[in-house]
Amino acid sequence: MFKLIKNLILIGIIFFIGYIFGIKQIKFLEIVSSSMEPTLNIGDRIISIKVENLKRKDIVILYPPKGKKEILTKRIIGLPEENLKIENGYVYINGEKIEEPYIKERPNYEIKEIKIPTGKYFLLGDNRNESEDSSIWGPVEKENIIGKVICRYYPFKKFKIF
Repeated sequence: MFKLIKNLILIGIIFFIGYIFGIKQIKFLEIVSSSMEPTLNIGDRIISIKVENLKRKDIVILYPPKGKKEILTKRIIGLPEENLKIENGYVYINGEKIEEPYIKERPNYEIKEIKIPTGKYFLLGDNRNESEDSSIWGPVEKENIIGKVICRYYPFKKFKIF
């Protein structure tokens, strides 16, 4: 019971800070696919806010580039103007292998080295082999990214700030 109250207070603080700093785009969403497992599971509820500065490993919500109206949740892996490749189950950015302790399993596909264009991001699900993401569409325009996931608020026992 105490943890539930603590989590509700944290959500209230997030709204208060958002109000003070003029954050206009706050979204509450329910996870509906397994593409971000094990980080986010079907039925988890998240809060996302619009931010300008996106970083590698941020979890974001977006409209997919193929014209669908659904909202997806993915992780930023590659930033604009970086070189990216996926080889032997590992992601390399500018020739350096990145550590990814959050993924469900290593990808069973490869991507030859690409240069991510200016204004675009390379997004992948944490469940690499069960995710429709940049491994299929390629880099995504920043305009498609709606916001950054700041917390999982439900289930309450799994409350987490990202």
